Amino acid sequence: MKIFLMCLLLLSTCWATAKAESQTGFTDLIVQYKQHYGFSGAVLVLKNGKPIFTETQGYADDVKLKEVTLLTRFDIGSIQKDLTAILVLQAYDDGLLDLEDTLDKFSLGFTDTKSKKITIKQLLEHRSGFADIFTAEYRKNPNKYTNIAEKLDILRRQPLLFEPGTERKYSNYGYIVLGAVLEKVTRQDYWTLLEKNVLQPSRYVLAIRQSGHDPTAFPYHFNYEGKRQLVDPSMLEHKTPDGGGDLTVFELYAVYQQLFNQKKLLSDNSLQILKMLQKDQGQWLAFGGGVGLSTAVEIDFVNDIWVVVLANTDRLVAEELSSRLRSLAVSGQYARVQLPATLFAYQQYQELGEKLFGTQFEAVYEKAGYQTFLGKTITDLARELIAAGKAKNSIFFFRYLTDKYPDHAEVYDGLAHGYFSAGYYEDAKAVFAKAKALNKDYNSQFNTANYEATHK
Repeated sequence: MKIFLMCLLLLSTCWATAKAESQTGFTDLIVQYKQHYGFSGAVLVLKNGKPIFTETQGYADDVKLKEVTLLTRFDIGSIQKDLTAILVLQAYDDGLLDLEDTLDKFSLGFTDTKSKKITIKQLLEHRSGFADIFTAEYRKNPNKYTNIAEKLDILRRQPLLFEPGTERKYSNYGYIVLGAVLEKVTRQDYWTLLEKNVLQPSRYVLAIRQSGHDPTAFPYHFNYEGKRQLVDPSMLEHKTPDGGGDLTVFELYAVYQQLFNQKKLLSDNSLQILKMLQKDQGQWLAFGGGVGLSTAVEIDFVNDIWVVVLANTDRLVAEELSSRLRSLAVSGQYARVQLPATLFAYQQYQELGEKLFGTQFEAVYEKAGYQTFLGKTITDLARELIAAGKAKNSIFFFRYLTDKYPDHAEVYDGLAHGYFSAGYYEDAKAVFAKAKALNKDYNSQFNTANYEATHK
């Protein structure tokens, strides 16, 4: 503990000096994200191996007014996949598996012939053909699924989306499968394996000890009205190999430092295999997002700029912020900061009213320079209204989408979801019939019974 405290003192002094010497642009940028996105989290920026900026904002706990510190732990979201990939390649280095091994070798309960022929490499590359875990049943109660085994069962008997290896589609489920493989070949619990083989070795980079951190920050949703709300525990996902471990900015930096600079976690061959998972070999990008969390790691190998942002608020704020911090560190400039697209849409709805919103919003949205697909922005807003207990208000936005994209089954599923959530069960059933008319094999993303039931 004494060693840790001495190390922390040295780090704090170094970081404080770096912050004092940093460009005011970094601070200005953080302030903008605090105003536009309700940013709450921790930031670490390094250049040539030395810290040039650190910052913390907001609260880890709004009730107790517990401020975020550089030792606050955050849910790292899908950045967990990088750690899982490291463990898989360590198992490969140790001869416990081969990247061309197929799932039938590991007896995980897959019965479909195509699924059994998926390789470890295809899982790492998101080329397995597995769908994602976000089925209607899963969305209803994500907190119900507590471990690898329970999540593995979600899609174990479902058909693949495509022939393995022929396409690429991001799949959280594929990394859950990798976690199950790891437990099988190592005969160890995934989290025990991670602690021993990745986290403990990495902490020694900064002499970080297990006792050297604050509690994990509570997750807060930054809602469509620009207000901060504690995420309901029923909407939280349990951590599994696809996402959810808790780390500080120091600990996460240490993992990548050990991986890429010290080259202590993988053999040279496996490190190259890992790097090939991303197209641009001049950088490494890792992001995580979900309700109440946003995380980002950007490593620019060419300019030796490292950025780590962990937030206990959402809206992809860490990803938005990290790209601008990196740009600022490299060029002294960054792209303009705007309101999150969903907040902008709701703001315009309030200003324009329903009639003008229906005829003018698309042009206003494009003129403002938003790149997010309009359909996604409106869908996200409508779903947020439902979650906030305003299902009747969501119907206008879902109808907007059916008018705009009448040939897409998904928009009728959305409108049916709005009707059903508002208690208009027959309307929901009738609207969903239009989705089925467009695609007879279509199943609802929101309702396990395809709206056949007449009550929630």
